[in-house]
Amino acid sequence: MGDIDVTGVTAVVCLIGLPLVSGVTAIISHYWSKTVCHQEDVNLKHHLLAAGMSAEEIERVLNAGKSKQKASCPETWSGFE
Repeated sequence: MGDIDVTGVTAVVCLIGLPLVSGVTAIISHYWSKTVCHQEDVNLKHHLLAAGMSAEEIERVLNAGKSKQKASCPETWSGFE
């Protein structure tokens, strides 16, 4: 076994490894944020049910702020915390 060409290894890592790791990280982050948003939506619905609200009232609350789109998860709920 001879000497390892550090320049070649560095080039391979930079050209293949970094984009691969960045892509995988982006995909994981996207689905992790969707999972967290869904869990927040479920928690809100459980809280509203525990407060004694009917299904119609919960639907009205969830749809109340959809036009503003200021929430962290605009596709699922309207920013109730």
